[in-house]
Amino acid sequence: MSETEKPSKLDAPMRGALVGVIGSAVVLTIGSFALGGPRFGIGVAIGGALAPLNLWVFAQVGEAFLSRRGNTAPWAVIATLKLALLLGGVWLILRSGIASGLSLIVGYGALPIGITVGTLFGPKPPDDFADGDPKRRSFGDAPRKDVLKARPADEGDPSNEP
Repeated sequence: MSETEKPSKLDAPMRGALVGVIGSAVVLTIGSFALGGPRFGIGVAIGGALAPLNLWVFAQVGEAFLSRRGNTAPWAVIATLKLALLLGGVWLILRSGIASGLSLIVGYGALPIGITVGTLFGPKPPDDFADGDPKRRSFGDAPRKDVLKARPADEGDPSNEP
């Protein structure tokens, strides 16, 4: 990476989800043109274009809220605008008759499909606690002892004798 390039703020799993959404949108669009005709295919393409755009904006807003760097108020405005533009844009598309509601839904279906595919087959988040430091263990890594093989508390304990 050169000095002029900015590193991506999106982590590897989110980039994998975005690639999955874009890939599934392309597959759904090609299938729709082949099986449903040009008008249906255009609607699926529009819905498929809205899906990764919506996920990208959602990731940017979520990262801004979670990082808590600076003022998050502008991102709240952006999140509200995102919702208003998404709903308003879909309303305009349906009102104008460019695409049917079903074709938009099929195209927007790339969002859950792509997120699922990207999560299952994409890059995994880094394991921050793999260094073996016992102070940094998670709850599931707690040492376990076999309860069935443990000796009873009163057996061999001199304080329990009568």
